[in-house]
Order: sequence, then structure tokens, then C-alpha cells
Amino acid sequence: MEKFDYIVVGAGIEGSWTAYQLIRDLQKPSVLLLERFPLPHSRGSSHGQTRIIRHAYPESFHTALMPRAFREWRQLEKDAQTDLLISKPLLCVADESGYQGLDNTIARLKEEQAKSNNTISYSELTPKELTKEFPQASFSKTHRGCIEYSAGILLADKCLATVQTQFKKLGGVIKDGFVVTSIIPGEQVQVKGHHQGVEKTEMGGKVAICPGPWAKKMIEPLLGKKLPIKTLRVPVFYWKVKKGGPGAIPASFIDHGAGEFWGIPEVEYKDMIKLCSHSTSDEADPDDRDKSFAHPNHDDLTNYVRKFFPGLEDTPSIIETCMYSVTPDNVSIIDTIPGEPNIAYACGFSGTGFKKAPCVGLMLKGLLNPEGPNDDLIPMEPFSFQRFE
Repeated sequence: MEKFDYIVVGAGIEGSWTAYQLIRDLQKPSVLLLERFPLPHSRGSSHGQTRIIRHAYPESFHTALMPRAFREWRQLEKDAQTDLLISKPLLCVADESGYQGLDNTIARLKEEQAKSNNTISYSELTPKELTKEFPQASFSKTHRGCIEYSAGILLADKCLATVQTQFKKLGGVIKDGFVVTSIIPGEQVQVKGHHQGVEKTEMGGKVAICPGPWAKKMIEPLLGKKLPIKTLRVPVFYWKVKKGGPGAIPASFIDHGAGEFWGIPEVEYKDMIKLCSHSTSDEADPDDRDKSFAHPNHDDLTNYVRKFFPGLEDTPSIIETCMYSVTPDNVSIIDTIPGEPNIAYACGFSGTGFKKAPCVGLMLKGLLNPEGPNDDLIPMEPFSFQRFE
């Protein structure tokens, strides 16, 4: 039985970045990356063509991660000699119901801009300026805005494949189709499961668990307590741009008001805009996500498109799905198993994890190697499980 220095469970974007950074940054460790489905697949949270990447968050601890995340993504592009990140402005808007969130976001951008030697750039928009800058939309007279010019779009599927390729180039091992059934703590952690119809046990000195929608099933037996996580099935909507209409806004988009609306301009499908709302999701078991799947009710989203985006058809042309693991405060949990410092885990990314994945990898690497270099350490308190106890 082969023994590895590290085993990473889950080859989504968080697990893949963790495995890559372990093998890239440490002294030539042996690293095994396990994935329950044959790669590539669309059963978890990391598939799809695009994700927004931004510095614009209402919370300071999120915004503070992003300069490092951007640097890691750009370095990956350089190392792999490929393009992964498209520079694209991000428009944040809000009416009275979302002014606090918008103001917090602007305050965080201002703070980080001062630290970043102006690599972060943004501007605020009054209602009149918002209408002038984005005539394709019909925002109300109470809407204010903020544009982050230093934001962008990650090519998600390509990003995931690139991280895994770079990991393998450095000697990392990927076993896909490995369904983990249990993780047994010890000086050598046992990861038990099924691979190609055969029961298998992999041994690792240290283990990082990045289980995505399977967090509760995989981590709760180790914690001996409930994880405060809901697993959601989330529809992703694409709306066709009307011929002869005012068009669509040429920016990614987040509404800080009610409904949690967000959108990505035409990148994936010709003449199609991705515009979604987290409010259309429903709870689902990740192993039964397709059972009793009804056409999602998207009346609120349709009404929103009709009201504010006259350049789009008001019926979606394409509906895809993915899975979210959501915590009560929409902040991920990144921690170690109590009494087992050689087992760390990350889960509950609440739909905002992809862009931050390089920093999640650094945090898990730091948790498993607390004696390591301090330059990689990121404050862990906002992500600790203890905040729920």
C-alpha cells in the first residue's frame, strides 16, 4: 500500500489549488488528489465556463484576500502559458434596500486601493451617472452604483483543467472515480473508498478535505457534530439579447439590493447574457440532485429582467444547474478537525469560492503546516468553525 505525504479529497477548484500549492511550495512531497467522479464532470460546484473575480466585497476579510488571489491566478497563467482571466469591469448597484451593502463595498475598495499602489481601481456613480454610463439598463432614480475596473472573468472549466495539469506536471497523482466512504484519523490517515469497483484504502500523513456539496456527509462523522450548511441546487439562466434593442450592459453585474441578482456579459454563448439570482435555488441531496427536478420558478428573475434590462428577452433560453453549499453567514468554513491537526477541511463557499480558491489552498496548506513560512499565512478567524459554537 502506497503512502503519501498529503492526500487531498475533492478535485474541484478548492481541492485542486490545494494539491497544486502543496506540491509546488513544499519540499517535493508526494501528493494524491482524489475525485469521486471521472474528470471532467458537472456534478459539483466548479464546472461551467465563467466566474466573476473581483475585489468588491462588503466584508474586509474577503476583499483583503483578493490581491493575493489575483496574483496567484496571473502566475498560473504565466506558468501554464495560457489565458485564464479576462479583464472586465464589474458594476455594483443598489437601491435604498441595498445602500448599506454598496457603501460597505465602496469602503472596502477604498481601503484596499490605498494598500495596493492603485492596482485596484473603481469609481462611484450617482443615479444620473449610472443612467448615462449604462443606457442599456433602466435603473430607477434611487439606484446608485460603483464600477470596479480591476475586476474580471475567470474561464472556469479552463482554470480547473489548468490547475490539475500543472499539479500533474510537478509529479502529483490524480485518481478520479474514487468514491470516498470514510476517513479514519491517525498518525497515518486512512482514506477508504471504492475505485473502479474495488475497495481501496489510501494512506496519507496529512489530509485536506474539500468535499463541495458532500461536506455534511464527509465531515460531520469526523467532527461528531452538525455542520451549519445547506446544500442547494442552483439554476443558472442565460437570456438572449434582443435584436434591435438597446443591448446589454458591457460589464459583470451585482445588485446589492433584494434578490441577490448577478450577471456576466456575453462570453459563453453568442448573444447570451448570464443573469441569475440565488433566490431561485432549492435544497437537494448531492447524490439525488436530479430526482424530482421540476422546472425552476423564475418569476422574480423574469420580472427583474423586464423591469431593468429591456435589451434582454424576458424568457431564459438556456437553464443549467450547479450545487452550492451555503453557511448561515455566507462565509466558508476552513479549519482542522479538533484533536486531529493533520486533517484540515474547507467547505460552505456559498457561491463565492471559485475566485478565492488560490487563497483557500494557502490557508489549508498553512493549517496542515503551522510551522511553515509566515508569508503564506492568512488570518483564519473569519473562517473558523468556532464562530458557530
